[in-house]
Amino acid sequence: MKPIFPASLQVFSPRVFSDRRFALVLGLCSALFLSIRPVSAQSVGYTGIFGGGPIYKNAASSIPELENSGFTEVIVWSIEVSAAGDLNFNGEFPLTSNGVYIGDQTHSDFAANLAQLKQGTVKRITFSIGSSNYGDWEDIKALVDAQGTGPNSILYNDFAALKAAIPALDAIDFDDENSFDTSSTVAFGVMLGGLGLKVVPDPFDNNTYWENVVSQINTTAPGTADGVHLQAYAGGAGNNPCEGWNFGAVPVWPGLWDQDDTPSQVQTIMTGWNAQCGINGGFLWLYDDIAGTGLAAQYAAAINTAVSQNGFRLSGTTSIFLNQDASADGLIKITDLNGFTGSVTLTVSRFAQGRQIRHRRHRK
Repeated sequence: MKPIFPASLQVFSPRVFSDRRFALVLGLCSALFLSIRPVSAQSVGYTGIFGGGPIYKNAASSIPELENSGFTEVIVWSIEVSAAGDLNFNGEFPLTSNGVYIGDQTHSDFAANLAQLKQGTVKRITFSIGSSNYGDWEDIKALVDAQGTGPNSILYNDFAALKAAIPALDAIDFDDENSFDTSSTVAFGVMLGGLGLKVVPDPFDNNTYWENVVSQINTTAPGTADGVHLQAYAGGAGNNPCEGWNFGAVPVWPGLWDQDDTPSQVQTIMTGWNAQCGINGGFLWLYDDIAGTGLAAQYAAAINTAVSQNGFRLSGTTSIFLNQDASADGLIKITDLNGFTGSVTLTVSRFAQGRQIRHRRHRK
């Protein structure tokens, strides 16, 4: 176990209060400074894998492999949206026409196969909309502008039909890489929330845009946007879920590509992010590359191991400055991450001479 904590603090085990607050009161006869960097993390996350054609075209082998892989989320990629509002997977698997589900005409077992995934380790089924291709999110914007998102709109009927035909469907992934229209995206997200679906943005850049979208969706429909799939490969190579992506309490689940990283490399990278900011989920791109090879289970194990390491989050007072013979207090909140049960000791030093005052809490 590698606890998560700022360098200015020390940690000792075992046992810590979960989600408790306490006042740190300091009184020294010389100047003293306390600096705390909050560490962000959440209590519920998913480890996912994106997959396209093999999920519905080679279901006899792909569904059992994914069902028992260890992944907790399967993201089926990618829904194309036509100017008329019809939905289609990858231009080869029509899903809706005029607001009516027609997917059973092409793959009659699709809905049942997705339900079968949940008999194993998979807990969430997500459909992804869009890609680097131009058009899908532009069509969504045009449809929202023209029809809105009410019960008479084509988009409402499309996704109501999807949810009715595929009860296992839980969430919609927003892979908008070129449109970036706030008002229509927020309206669309709120509509999906009303249909009982979660929303998961899937960015690789434009962080302020996505942070604003998540904030606005959840302001109108609290809890609808419950995670972020952050691309840290291809155009998003170099992205760090701990830096530059601030969605408040909404967790960021970074993704890596099997063509770039082996399972052991994925585990190393995600373990580092877990240690830095407590990520509790992540994903792999792309099942199509590794279907039938046995690697899906290896990648799932790598991500699960990386994000299951626990620690804690500190928040509250960010700094305290004391002059000679003065006193001050600050409120610090300690929140467990992923079942952490260690003890936490805050150590405050007088920088000039290294004198320390220790404040320790134990569970009784």
